[in-house]
Amino acid sequence: MRSRLALAAGLLVLVIAAGARTHGQPPPKPLPPDVIPPTPIGPAAKGVVPAAAAAPARKPAPFDRFRKYDELSDSTREVVFATLRGMEWLSRDGIHQPNGRFIGGINPALGKVIEEDNFLRQATCAFALARAARLTGEEKYAVRAAQTILSLLAEAPKDSGNPALRKPVPSVVGNRVAAAAHLALAIYELPEAAPELTQCGEELCAYLRTCVQPDGSVQCAEPGEATDLRPGDSAGPALAALAMSQRAAPAKWKQDAVAQGLACYRKQFRARPDPHMIPWMTAAAVEAHVQTKDPAAAEFVFEMIDWLRKLQYDGADRARASWRGGFPTVADGKVSQTPPTIETASYAMALADACRMIRQMDRPDAGRYDEYQSALARALQFVTTLQYGEESTQHFAAHFRPALVGAFHPSAADGNLRTDHTAAAVAALSQFLIAGADR
Repeated sequence: MRSRLALAAGLLVLVIAAGARTHGQPPPKPLPPDVIPPTPIGPAAKGVVPAAAAAPARKPAPFDRFRKYDELSDSTREVVFATLRGMEWLSRDGIHQPNGRFIGGINPALGKVIEEDNFLRQATCAFALARAARLTGEEKYAVRAAQTILSLLAEAPKDSGNPALRKPVPSVVGNRVAAAAHLALAIYELPEAAPELTQCGEELCAYLRTCVQPDGSVQCAEPGEATDLRPGDSAGPALAALAMSQRAAPAKWKQDAVAQGLACYRKQFRARPDPHMIPWMTAAAVEAHVQTKDPAAAEFVFEMIDWLRKLQYDGADRARASWRGGFPTVADGKVSQTPPTIETASYAMALADACRMIRQMDRPDAGRYDEYQSALARALQFVTTLQYGEESTQHFAAHFRPALVGAFHPSAADGNLRTDHTAAAVAALSQFLIAGADR
């Protein structure tokens, strides 16, 4: 894997130099879905195994213990196959393009690609494939994630006034803090990342450092950018990126910035709980606790997840049985009993992170683990109902079905595909398996 990743990183200078001149030249027009080559993926119930699982990884990987499918419980096997189908769809030709970019999505009713390019969504997809590589040890996922990262780095050049900083071009992204954070997250999630890529991650984090205020808050927008962002949009990803970068290149300032940031947003969460803050803030706090055993970080995780878990639909209402495991909408502090959506995947990722933390604690909280693991299983069960499978695509033309199978649509009432929605589901499902939350 390292050889091919190193080769990709060797193109870094050329890619970034080209990006500095073009500032994000539009990518080639995506392939229409009917020419996307099929992937031999069938439903788990029929025992059809995706190509990604056909051969064991060369190096030990977390996924190795799931390869004997007939020995898995029904619920775990369902998650395993949903994860594999999602990873394969996200990485396939036509979805991931030769220029390193993902298509925006697919409109199944019209049979057309959604031509939409968004820096944050691209970075989210790269992060998901990098996590898929970390889970499975599959080189193709790592290589394609690295290709996307390289293409995005072309739109995040070094700062002319301070070459130690790297930040996205304002004309390309709506919010540079969020964009830099998500790109850094993708880099640090990549297994065996080349030193050149890690250095770019450090330069992005150096920019994020300038956004952390003395009180620990993150300045989520620069002059002229959107200022109505929630902490979950920029602050959470920024702190998570700094926490993850601490693994690759430890520095006291990173540890201090994350600790101060978590303390700041813990106060905000107590005063005004916001579910959108939870996914990435949980990731940051879990990473901080795993590295330092800081009890305050673990306590913050427990506060967020305990609050989140109470929102989950339990399926007691027969009329809403299909909502079981999902989460309602929360806006301006008010809970609306609306049908759950793919956003449940982000909350499932937070639950998986919390389970991972508990499993690595010196004195694990067994009671909380059981509660979180149960809530996580229900959340993922709901998420898998949003995945296109062979049976749910029979009403489409045979040549078009392969373009859908494995992808996740937004809700039971919306069948359109946005690629980053599948990425969110893949990231959550993969984290469930990496964390060992099936046990």
